[in-house]
Amino acid sequence: MDEHTARQVTRNIMPLLGISFFVSILDRVNVGFASLTMNADIGLSAAAYGFGAGIFFLGYFAFEIPSNLILQKVGARRWIARIMVTWGLLSMCMALVQGPYSFYAVRFLLGLAEAGFVPGVVYYMNQWYTKREIGRATAIFFAFGPIANAVGAPLSTALIEAFDWRWMFVIEGIPAIILGIVVFLRLPDRVEDAKFLNNSQKSVLRAQLQAEGNSAAKHASPLSALMDLPTLALAFQYFLILTTGYALNMWLPQIVRELGVQTSMVGWVVAVPYIAAALAIYFWSRYTKYTDDRLFYVLIPCALGALGFVIGALTTNPLISMFAFCCVAAGIYAGGSAYWALPRPAVSGAAAAAAIALANSLGNLGGFTGPYLFGIIRDTTGNYEYALFVAAAFLLSGGLMSFVNIRLARRREALIVAAR
Repeated sequence: MDEHTARQVTRNIMPLLGISFFVSILDRVNVGFASLTMNADIGLSAAAYGFGAGIFFLGYFAFEIPSNLILQKVGARRWIARIMVTWGLLSMCMALVQGPYSFYAVRFLLGLAEAGFVPGVVYYMNQWYTKREIGRATAIFFAFGPIANAVGAPLSTALIEAFDWRWMFVIEGIPAIILGIVVFLRLPDRVEDAKFLNNSQKSVLRAQLQAEGNSAAKHASPLSALMDLPTLALAFQYFLILTTGYALNMWLPQIVRELGVQTSMVGWVVAVPYIAAALAIYFWSRYTKYTDDRLFYVLIPCALGALGFVIGALTTNPLISMFAFCCVAAGIYAGGSAYWALPRPAVSGAAAAAAIALANSLGNLGGFTGPYLFGIIRDTTGNYEYALFVAAAFLLSGGLMSFVNIRLARRREALIVAAR
């Protein structure tokens, strides 16, 4: 793909995809800010809140692979629009919860509704970008995640202060519905449908994408992709990273408040680590674009984040704590973004959609494990220190899994070459 075509594709599809991801993250983690007052209102313990925050990802896991297979059949435009409208409505329903069980139910249904969005978008981007360009495209997309946290933190706390946590859910659910309609009207399903590319550009881009697809295992079925060892290893690596990422997202507001920050200021303080994360994604993606040493794409950021967790556990100084959480957020988000540039399973079509969905769905089980485990440790010990040490171990292990996954990828590539 030439630079001019790449810029045109990015300019025309990435803003809409990125803003949609922004809204998905906002609707996914605003429960962390609601918890500052909601937990007392509906009678949630730390463990019950962690379970409810995390049960979203059980619903997400349950429907993610079927969702991505449906997307591959009906087209990204229709299916992503459906996902967004549904999750927007259910996010607004969070305003109706009255106790632990209704909280669990709506969070589970919200995960079910949102299932398939991220792997669907990743699969969709792979239909537009060559292997050389996909790393930068995914970095742009995932950079909207920490930006959503940085903007959503003060926004959510301001809405809670101005109204209450119920109205926060209603107001923040509306943009997903609006954007879902925009996606349906504006997002092209295929390269051939792109009005922003001329016929020559379409032909060249399609030929390049097909040439890369020809190196994949054409006749692999979705089931075979789900039983593939490299795919499962990649999924486990993502699980380790996201366990810590969602623990941070769901619990950081409460950790910050325990540092002595007033509730009205919690959102502004929490925004700082996510600003650091957005900057880390930008600079790390620029570095990884110019190096082929993929072993360290994920390892170095994860090691930085693990160090931040350890520092956060050992200090009681608020300023040092915030520096530590900046390192944590930067490491998790830069590593999580770089993860999608690691070698993918050598499959195409429905099998590729299933493989991407499997990696994301198993990875997102960390969204259940992390918040719930944090809550249990918090209830058991009365503090967050041990939970932060456990998070450090998970994140460092996620980085070290790069050794396994790179080795498996090289072995697989050698087998493909030998079979030709």
